[in-house]
Amino acid sequence: MANFKDGVIRDGSTIGSGKALGNLKNGVIRNGSTPGAGTAFGNVKDGVIRNGSTPGAGSPLGNVKDGVVRNGSTLGAGTIRGKVSDFTIKGIEREYDAEIVAVNHFLIKKFL
Repeated sequence: MANFKDGVIRDGSTIGSGKALGNLKNGVIRNGSTPGAGTAFGNVKDGVIRNGSTPGAGSPLGNVKDGVVRNGSTLGAGTIRGKVSDFTIKGIEREYDAEIVAVNHFLIKKFL
């Protein structure tokens, strides 16, 4: 079970425990153990999840609109992959919906 605290995603069952899987800072998901450190896996900008290293750069992988996750390249387009609630990890509920989904995709299990 993954959890999120202070920008770091960990594999422990309680918030703040476990080995660091990566981090989220300013819409960019990285593999480092502190926010902003490590190699970028992907980013989120305006509800679209991309594989680039800066927000808005890279190929689009999916999007999130009104709590629905889709695999299209523009907001609201594409095949439905689920709801944001299907991809939420403990402690990350206050982040943007697209960031929640992107963290799950890049650090937990690829699905887009």
